[in-house]
Amino acid sequence: MNRRLLILAATHALALGLGVGLGVYLLPILTAPDGPSASQVDEVMGKASYRSTFRRDLKGSDAVHWADGKVSVSHDQIAFRGNMGPGPDYKLYLAREFVDTRSDFLRIKQDAQLIGDVRTFERFLLEVPGNIDVDDYTTVVVWCEAFSQFISAAQYRDSVAGKPAHREG
Repeated sequence: MNRRLLILAATHALALGLGVGLGVYLLPILTAPDGPSASQVDEVMGKASYRSTFRRDLKGSDAVHWADGKVSVSHDQIAFRGNMGPGPDYKLYLAREFVDTRSDFLRIKQDAQLIGDVRTFERFLLEVPGNIDVDDYTTVVVWCEAFSQFISAAQYRDSVAGKPAHREG
């Protein structure tokens, strides 16, 4: 009887763990609002001051935490078109230096500027607050606040000369 009880407990714990894991992964997809249309994103991207690319092969990205696609930065909006591994509580930051790992971002997070919440995973448009000058930063970072997890980053300006970075792929 003890062996049967142990097997029953183990299988139920495994099923519970799998259910919670799938819930954490799928809930952001199921509750995501409709994103902006492709034409809205394309229009903003066409007028952007800076362009770059999120790549899924960064050191701090992994099979679950990644972004892959084009990002554009202008003085009033940041736009993204591509794909992103879904997750809860994603935030978009501007940073003064390129980072590509969790520990690197945590090191500079106090100096990074929060732009807003990322709630869609194929396209987004975020307004840049009027008190933020995108020329004071070089890099866009997607960060999962809930799990303190690095998702991706894209450098849109050269950190020294202030010229557009050559990271668009």
